[in-house]
Amino acid sequence: MQTIKLPHLAPVRFAQDLLMKEEKLARVSLSFPILPSLAMMVEAAAQSSAAFRVNDRENAYLVSLKGIVLHQKASSKNLIAEIIDAHRLDKMRYVEFKIFEEDLCLASGTLVIAVQ
Repeated sequence: MQTIKLPHLAPVRFAQDLLMKEEKLARVSLSFPILPSLAMMVEAAAQSSAAFRVNDRENAYLVSLKGIVLHQKASSKNLIAEIIDAHRLDKMRYVEFKIFEEDLCLASGTLVIAVQ
C-alpha cells in the first residue's frame, strides 16, 4: 500500500491509501470522520484521482460533475473508491468513479479534472 499524496488535511482529507493501480484503473481506501454524504463521496473520488498524477508537482482542480448518482447511503465511515482514468484531452481528465462499501456500490459518476 502507498499513501496518496495530497495537499488536503483532516477533516477534509478522505483519500488514504492506494490499494491497487493499473494503467487506467485504481482503487483507493477512503476514511471519513462521520458517515459520508454524497458531496463527501464526490470529493473523495476527486482526491482519489491523484492516483493518476504524473508527478508530485502536478496540481489538479475539480471543474465539473456529470451523472452523479447516490445509489444507497453509507453505513460505514471506511469505504473504497474505484477510479477509472477514462479520457484525457490536453490538460483535462475525465474520471469515472464508483464508491463501494464492501461489494455494494453506493455512488457513481464522472468528474472532469483540470491539471496544471
